[in-house]
Amino acid sequence: MVKRLLSFLFLFLFLIQIGAEGVYYQDTTSVEMSVSLSAQVKPNRVPLNRTLTYTIQIIWEGNLDDIEIGDIEEPILSNFDIIGTSSANRVMEGVDGKKAIKEIAYTLQPKTLGMGYVESVALSYKSNQDDKTHYLQTERVAVEVISPVPEGNDMKSIWFFIFACLLLVGGIPIFLFIRRKHLENHEKEETTDRIIEEIYLEELKGSVNLKEKDKGETFSILTRLFRRYLSEKFDISALEATTDELIKILAEENLDESLIRKCEMLLNKADVVKFSGQGASQAELNEAYTTVETILESHLSKSREQSRRMEEESARKRKRWWCFSKKSDAT
Repeated sequence: MVKRLLSFLFLFLFLIQIGAEGVYYQDTTSVEMSVSLSAQVKPNRVPLNRTLTYTIQIIWEGNLDDIEIGDIEEPILSNFDIIGTSSANRVMEGVDGKKAIKEIAYTLQPKTLGMGYVESVALSYKSNQDDKTHYLQTERVAVEVISPVPEGNDMKSIWFFIFACLLLVGGIPIFLFIRRKHLENHEKEETTDRIIEEIYLEELKGSVNLKEKDKGETFSILTRLFRRYLSEKFDISALEATTDELIKILAEENLDESLIRKCEMLLNKADVVKFSGQGASQAELNEAYTTVETILESHLSKSREQSRRMEEESARKRKRWWCFSKKSDAT
C-alpha cells in the first residue's frame, strides 16, 4: 500500500514537471527579437584643449541565444585622435525576454580649430531564427572645434587682463577729452593769430583744381569759397546776397575798378553756371581763379600792413611807459 502511494506520488510530480517545461518552451518560441544601434557625441562643440566622448550603444532583446552580434571596428575620424576607450556590458530582464546592452566609449582629442567628423559606424548581426545576416549603420557626426579655454593656472592672468582693459577703457575717454580740449584751444589760438586771407588762400590752393575735367563744378567750388570769404570778411550774408549787392560792397572797399569788374564778371558767370547749367571754359576758370586770388592777396597785404602798424604802435607805447617808469624811479 505504501509502495503504491509513493509510486503515485512520483508519477504526479513527474507529470507536473513535464507540464511546466512545455509551457516555458511555448513562451520562448513566441519571443520577438529586436536589435538597435545608436551613437552620440558629447559635447558637439569642444574647445581645442578639451576632449569629447563618442559613445556607441548596441541593444538586443529577446532570446539572446538566437542573436549573434558582430564586432564593431574603431570609427574613422577626421580632425580627432583617440586617446582612450572603455566598454561595458549589461544583461537584464526585458519585456519580451532578456535584454542585453553593450556600450563602447571613445575619448577623442581635437587636433586643430574648425570642424571635425566621426564617420558612420556599421554593425552586422545574425539571427539564428532565419539564419540571415542583418546590418545597421549610424549617421555621420559633426563636431565644431572652437578656441581653447583658459586653464586653471591662467585665471590670474585673465583677471589681470580684464582689470587692465577696464583701466584702459576708462582712461582712453579721459585722455581723448583732454587732448581734444588741447587741440581745440590750439586751433583757436592759431585761428586767432592767422589772418583770414591766409586761411582762404590756403583753402583756395588746396580745394580748387584747375585741371579737373568738370569745369562747371570747379567753377562752383571757387565761387562758393569766394562768397564764404566775403561773408566772414565783411560780416554779411554773402551766400544769399545777389551779385549786385556784393559788387557794391567791394566798391566800398576802394578796390581797383578793373578788379571789381573782373569780380562782377566772375559772379555773373557763376550765376549763369548755377541757373542754366552752362559749363565754364578753361580760360574763364583760370581768369576767375586769378581774380579771387588777387582779391585775397590784396586784402592780405592791407591786413599785414595794419597788423604791422599796430605792433609798432604797441611797441612805442611800451617804450614810453618804460621811460616814464624809469624817470619816476629816478625822482
